[in-house]
Amino acid sequence: MVDELTVINMFLEIFGQPRKLFSEIGDDVAWTKKAVKRDKFAIKADMLVGKTDVPKGMSLRQAARKSVVACVSDFACKGVKPWGMLVSIGLPKGFNEEHILEIANGLKDARNEFDIEIVGGDTNEASDLVIDCIMFGWGKNIVSRDGAYIDEYVLVTGDFGLPPLGVDILSERKKIRSPRLTEKAIESVLYPRPRLNFGLIACNRKLITAAIDSSDGLAISLYELAQRSHVDIFLDELPMNETLKNNNELSEKEKREYTLYGGEEYEIVFTCKIKDIPKVLKVGEETGTPVRIIGRTVEGNGKVFFKGELVERKGWTHFKG
Repeated sequence: MVDELTVINMFLEIFGQPRKLFSEIGDDVAWTKKAVKRDKFAIKADMLVGKTDVPKGMSLRQAARKSVVACVSDFACKGVKPWGMLVSIGLPKGFNEEHILEIANGLKDARNEFDIEIVGGDTNEASDLVIDCIMFGWGKNIVSRDGAYIDEYVLVTGDFGLPPLGVDILSERKKIRSPRLTEKAIESVLYPRPRLNFGLIACNRKLITAAIDSSDGLAISLYELAQRSHVDIFLDELPMNETLKNNNELSEKEKREYTLYGGEEYEIVFTCKIKDIPKVLKVGEETGTPVRIIGRTVEGNGKVFFKGELVERKGWTHFKG
């Protein structure tokens, strides 16, 4: 087991000190000279735990990147530009320098990909791998979950169903004969892609009325928007991944379960005014982001329906058996 100072020095060797706008890593606190007038300061914490968040087959490098992606995705749906992050790491006994290098490189990958400075953190021994990211940034127009009104469209970025299937494949709960579907499902788990550019532009242009990150599942995300905004949501279609949809190994019920309730997708579920649909689709084209209309809001009290049938309110929640 390597000691704390060795871990910190190894991290610094991999991704170095932050830019001069920030204090150097190694002091008791981190601070920044950055002051953005008229913008709102946002902060977010998300904890990755090996047992629940790192499926079999995911490398430590991929897990470290995923720990950052979870925060980035939440910032994306709020319209907040990530600026910096603190990363605290709990390491189980038996972790050696090779393990530390993998984690450090995964954090470096995320830092470079999303242009976020790592400004400090903490290390300690733990019974399981823990990577806790505290991210902060600024946004001009931070979008909440409660801004939807009746007679608006409900949209999503991307498609759904592949990541939860990928988790089942990696954990050997499900075996799929199709190499193409298997490859796509596993890749979606090991390398999730949050929709940061789309979220920043669409929120900054005030095109989104309410939004949520979908990582806990599509159904529970829709319920969050409906209940917080005091509307009902009628779905016209499910944003099922086409490769999953065309597969004949899975039943229609299984495909629907993966799409509605599986989770692990880092997409944006959102609402917008009907008149703004062309502008939203244009932002999708500008950023190379697939965007699709899946339903509409109607008068109600927080329920979600698909083709007249009530959708069950369930998804991924911690501490639930």
